[in-house]
Amino acid sequence: MSKQATTEKVCGLCANSPLGGPFAPGQAAAAPPLVKLDTKRRGRAAMADVRWPNGETLTVGFLNGSQEVKEWVMRLAPEWSQWANIQFQFVDGGSNAITINFEPMQGAAHGTYSSYLGTECAQFARSGRPSMQLVFPPGTPEIEFRRVILHEFGHALGLIHEHMRPDRPIIWNEQAVIAYYRELTHGAWGEDIIRQQIINPDQHALVLATDFDPTSIMMYRYPPGLAVYSDGTPFEAANNTELSDGDKSMMEAAYPR
Repeated sequence: MSKQATTEKVCGLCANSPLGGPFAPGQAAAAPPLVKLDTKRRGRAAMADVRWPNGETLTVGFLNGSQEVKEWVMRLAPEWSQWANIQFQFVDGGSNAITINFEPMQGAAHGTYSSYLGTECAQFARSGRPSMQLVFPPGTPEIEFRRVILHEFGHALGLIHEHMRPDRPIIWNEQAVIAYYRELTHGAWGEDIIRQQIINPDQHALVLATDFDPTSIMMYRYPPGLAVYSDGTPFEAANNTELSDGDKSMMEAAYPR
């Protein structure tokens, strides 16, 4: 798993492998959705070949953290269970499935959010290492807790970043993307890491995938000018904070009741 830059200047990076796009401070409550989609572009996220056994109860171990952040996780993560035949059991300490670190540590400064995908979590959890990083900075707004926790638990159930799909119907303006992320990360990301984290597609084998879904909780915010659809239509994506219809239907297909 690739690691994000650890500088405190970089806020809100989802450090999965391949890494995803960052959340820009001050945009947590970005209101009206930026995406206008026709029905042919509505769909589901992409599921990697790392699904848990259907019907499993996954133990989520809190390695540290305040009661406040634990309660946010216990309140929000089970939203996925409304659609997936997967339950979560939350405990303090270790776990054999998912483990969460909430505190700054080497390789995980404030604003570090990451999770291994699906069953990949277990090899780290079983060795006492965090499989998920939720290092919320002081003063994190409620909407950002929601966005991040739902997003990272989507990864823990096997979903990849929507913009990293190998079948994505978008074409990046590579120089604009490089300039945007250099500015957004205060220079912490050079061209190589931007290509790895944004431009290059995910390498996981996919077992379930339907139409590209910019409304997915697994999609990060992209302002205009960074990409176009393959038909030339401008691409932009909102700072999604809710499970999309596609996210829900994907979970119903991946973990049927």
